[in-house]
Amino acid sequence: FIANQSVSKRLLYATINDKHTESCKPMDWQPLFPSHNLITNAENPSIVESFGESPSDYKSLFKQNILSTDLRGYIQLSGPDTEKFLQGQVSCDMSLLEKGKTMNGAHLTPKGRITFLFSAHKDQDDNILLETHPSVVDLAISSFKKYSVFFKTDITDVSDQFISAMISGPNSAERVKQITTCHIKQYDSSLFLVTVDADRAIQQFNSQPATLTPAGQGYSDLMRIRSGNADVTVDTSDEFIVQMINLDAQNYISFKKGCYTGQEIVARAHYRGSVKRRMHLMRLDTANMPSIGASLTDSNGKVIGTVAAAARASECSIEALAVLPEKYLATTEVTFDKEQFVNTIHLPLPYKVLE
Repeated sequence: FIANQSVSKRLLYATINDKHTESCKPMDWQPLFPSHNLITNAENPSIVESFGESPSDYKSLFKQNILSTDLRGYIQLSGPDTEKFLQGQVSCDMSLLEKGKTMNGAHLTPKGRITFLFSAHKDQDDNILLETHPSVVDLAISSFKKYSVFFKTDITDVSDQFISAMISGPNSAERVKQITTCHIKQYDSSLFLVTVDADRAIQQFNSQPATLTPAGQGYSDLMRIRSGNADVTVDTSDEFIVQMINLDAQNYISFKKGCYTGQEIVARAHYRGSVKRRMHLMRLDTANMPSIGASLTDSNGKVIGTVAAAARASECSIEALAVLPEKYLATTEVTFDKEQFVNTIHLPLPYKVLE
């Protein structure tokens, strides 16, 4: 059953990617950075893989001000019952969402497993926009519509209406202020996700190209991992409870709001301290990329964890966020493909995990 479920998820992921390739209008970033060699993904031209940089360049890029492309999905909810509907469905307190602000949240199954993660924004017409991983857009809309039949709210995929990029580096906060943006999500003091209207993206980003070095999706993936954030994708939807990927330490959960789908499981884990596995940051000394959802096995053949996110940090190393029990943090060698063991170094997260 597990094998069949995994295959089904991969097939769904491929279908969703194909669908978004057809529906999304790729932005032409080349005019903003004419001296760089832009490389797009062969299967999905909406993904800019690089501007000529390679993982061996990431160490030097980390000290610069970077604009890195970051493909995201967007869902819009509109109608008089939108806030009321979401309040009973998601982990954050939607009544506190203000125009111009960002709120992180999660939608859960009745068993408390995460369906998808999002950042919410409210526009001037009180429509609510949810930014999420592009692979889960169709899944998220389908999940919402199971519960929305008695509410006056319209739920639509508007991914083709927005363009997003990460701004990072020592002066990133100043760079973000100088871009007229639609929405801003702050990961930490030097990492921001900027979302702009697709039809005005060139003009808005054009204010800063001389002071920003471009990079592709790989660099955005690495920056998100180093900030301790793991996307929930179609491969990991319905796999984790919120505490497993540290959402309680990242302001995704309100423990003061009323009931919502999956709330009982979240509260029980929080108040009874029953979380046995947490997400940790680690470096794997290998050039091979583990798949999202892959199992990590130690030298004794025991499965000790699950890969929640992974990105290349250099030509010969991977940084990953993995969910595993505390007792395995001393593990120095793992395999994820059952063929080769690789050295593992556990790295500190940039935030404190709740006890």
